[in-house]
Amino acid sequence: MGLPLVNQFLAQGYALVRILSALKIKPSTYYNWRHWQPSRQENRRESLKPHILDVWKTFKFYGYRRIAAYSQQTDGPKVSEYMTLKLMHKLGIRSRMQKRYRKPQSIDS
Repeated sequence: MGLPLVNQFLAQGYALVRILSALKIKPSTYYNWRHWQPSRQENRRESLKPHILDVWKTFKFYGYRRIAAYSQQTDGPKVSEYMTLKLMHKLGIRSRMQKRYRKPQSIDS
């Protein structure tokens, strides 16, 4: 979408109505974008990211379950396992621990 582009054209002195009609953007879409504020839930998620990253940097072998349990046991923020998993995906981090793979053995009879 060209919403940041609208602000550039406004700075150049073009009329808002003409800009929006040229870009085929509804006025309600523009005003919703302009007055957007992050929700409480989104603010909380953003505040949890540094905590999860710090725990992960300290204990690289911890997965989402251990990180959630660690933050429950310490004085860190209370966060569920599923939320920890989602935030770890967004941060692009994962446990360095790998599940052991057992090669299926053939039955020789």
